[in-house]
Amino acid sequence: MIIRSIRHRGLRRLIERDDPRLLRRDLVDRIRKTLTALILAEGMDEFIAAAPFGWCIHRLLGKRRNEWSVSVSGNWRITFEENDGCIDRLNLEDYH
Repeated sequence: MIIRSIRHRGLRRLIERDDPRLLRRDLVDRIRKTLTALILAEGMDEFIAAAPFGWCIHRLLGKRRNEWSVSVSGNWRITFEENDGCIDRLNLEDYH
């Protein structure tokens, strides 16, 4: 899938410059694996099917029902919207 927009400054820096300095060091490997899987997948069905069990991929509810969440570690999640096979509003957040 194509990433069209990125909200988190550290994710943008990692994707565009391969520079992880703005991310927590203990999260970088998992973030890289998740982003690689997202980019290589043709769509959400393929991404979900190929993801390891511990990623806990799910749609959010309520006001954020158009967003997906992928567990990174502890309370940290990668969240994004998927529209027509593209990723929008990619974010890294501690939302619990």
